[in-house]
Amino acid sequence: MHVIICTDSLDVVETVRRGLTAESARTTVCESGLELLAAARALSADLAVLDLDAPGLNGLLLISAVQELAPALPIVAVSARGEQDVRPLLQKGVRYVNLSRGLLQPLFAELRRPRGAAVAGPAR
Repeated sequence: MHVIICTDSLDVVETVRRGLTAESARTTVCESGLELLAAARALSADLAVLDLDAPGLNGLLLISAVQELAPALPIVAVSARGEQDVRPLLQKGVRYVNLSRGLLQPLFAELRRPRGAAVAGPAR
């Protein structure tokens, strides 16, 4: 499994890496939205974990751009901020995990899900 992580937070990177259980799992860390776009275009990844607080492009604009470049790439949006309106994310088919709640199981489940497997519903 290859996961692209877009964040400037070491905590988010370490959280994602803890959730990857396969020894063959690889991560590519992008510190900005522009780096994520380049990685989505150039790499064959199984999942993108996008920190909505990462510097650069607005989260929804970045999600739209990634979906345009790599339509089959599943995206999980994460944030350490408190409550926010996740409806626009869900409308784009993006799962959301609020890291400030400490509820990491939905993120870990997504990291372990085989590519192409059905999504059970929104993670909040």
